[in-house]
Amino acid sequence: MDPEGGDGQAHLDAQRRAGHPDRARRFRRGIRPGRLEGRLTIRRARRRIRWAPPAVSVATCATVALASCGVLEDAVSEGGEPSREASVAVLVPEGTASGEGVATAVELGLEDTIELDGWEVGVELIDDDASEQDVADIAGEIVDSDAVAVIGGLSTETVRSAQPVFDAASLLFVSPADTVPAHTRGADAAQPLRPYSTYFRTAVSAEPPLEALARHATGGLGAESVAVIDTGDDGEGDVFAAAVRENGGEVLRVDERDDASDDGDESDGESDGEGDDGSDDGDGEEDGETAGDEENGGASGDEGDGGADADADADADADPDADRIEISDVGPMLAEARDNGADAVFVAGRSDVAARAVNEAVRQDMDVELLGGTVVKTDDFLAETGSSADGMWTAEPGELTPTEDAMPEQLESRVADAEANAVGPYGAAAYDAATAVATVLNGCLPPASSARDAREGCTGEMAEVTFEGVTGEVTFDDYGDRMDAGPQIMILDGGTWVRADSDG
Repeated sequence: MDPEGGDGQAHLDAQRRAGHPDRARRFRRGIRPGRLEGRLTIRRARRRIRWAPPAVSVATCATVALASCGVLEDAVSEGGEPSREASVAVLVPEGTASGEGVATAVELGLEDTIELDGWEVGVELIDDDASEQDVADIAGEIVDSDAVAVIGGLSTETVRSAQPVFDAASLLFVSPADTVPAHTRGADAAQPLRPYSTYFRTAVSAEPPLEALARHATGGLGAESVAVIDTGDDGEGDVFAAAVRENGGEVLRVDERDDASDDGDESDGESDGEGDDGSDDGDGEEDGETAGDEENGGASGDEGDGGADADADADADADPDADRIEISDVGPMLAEARDNGADAVFVAGRSDVAARAVNEAVRQDMDVELLGGTVVKTDDFLAETGSSADGMWTAEPGELTPTEDAMPEQLESRVADAEANAVGPYGAAAYDAATAVATVLNGCLPPASSARDAREGCTGEMAEVTFEGVTGEVTFDDYGDRMDAGPQIMILDGGTWVRADSDG
């Protein structure tokens, strides 16, 4: 999901629905009756989908209309006691591939996992097609219902509007799409604080590690200006620099030098411009011919045998060396970073230059944060820096695969067996969200007298859930995010890379 709700699938869905004439309707069409088969019976009543486990008798409803049957009131358990009722709300945009896909996945996940006696658990599909204020109103209606959990929130606007409403009511809220860091760790990246204890996410971010590192530099470390020293060919410096700028920071490319100036310095310390004539025999004449060649489409190229062409070949051979950053360049680059007020220095590429930059920055007692690309995790870099590198930062990929657009084989097979609709871009994470919620309901509903009485206990049990989902292991951290979901910020401590939040 796009952090500003600008370009993600959910936002595009919202744009397509702009001006929907039926916005006043809150509770929407559910799944087709009887589409799924399994431990739960699918029924439709009062524009809501109701599921009853096998232990609940529904025989009395078979010969009469559901509306007059009183589905909710008449369902009884094997023991003859009235079935207590609860619902899982699916808060998604109606009429979109993403919304319908989440609804399908949630239905499948609940059906595959829920096992309750004496409870009738329903699913309500609720359209979030409204302004932020209206979303809060819709969330209030959900709170006033018998909902014990909400799955959805495919846009930033919906998540931000619904979070405080659900949290105030101790109502469990799980998003299969949201990956905005502030929604689980607060606005201050330097001091993460979970804003809503009832909010969880099963989505796994696809954010590249260097982009996460740049966000940490500007947000978590408060760096306004970052100097970049990249001696590699992988473009890590470019990716990091672009992400710093995107997060509002300034970039100092101290590793980029004027080619003409460098060439002049290498050929003659005092040469510049006209000095070429004195440093290379016949260069002035050959330069004139070369210029003529360019103007006349290379007409005088034959005269360049051993002359202009030879010089061009020589220049091509020399360019890599001329552009190559050497250890001797580290001092001037750090001086430029210091003179321009850099708050942080990022190193990437060759280990010898990266290590010298770190060692020199520490030796000069520069007041900067040190960050690095993949090179800082190599044995060569760690051996050359020793304890000097302690306290520097990097980021590495999480262990889980990004969930958006994922279609694990297990889920694909389940969808095919159920002859269900496509589950869309967030379906895999939605299926795992439903599995997590169903696991919680199996434990928190039986001792509760009503759905509302169960809410707080259900939220508490969610933090303890762990299982192998279709998107990998599902375990939640202290912020309500999945463990190993997305890039991990690492800090070097005593020569060992550890997670930045591993000490709690």
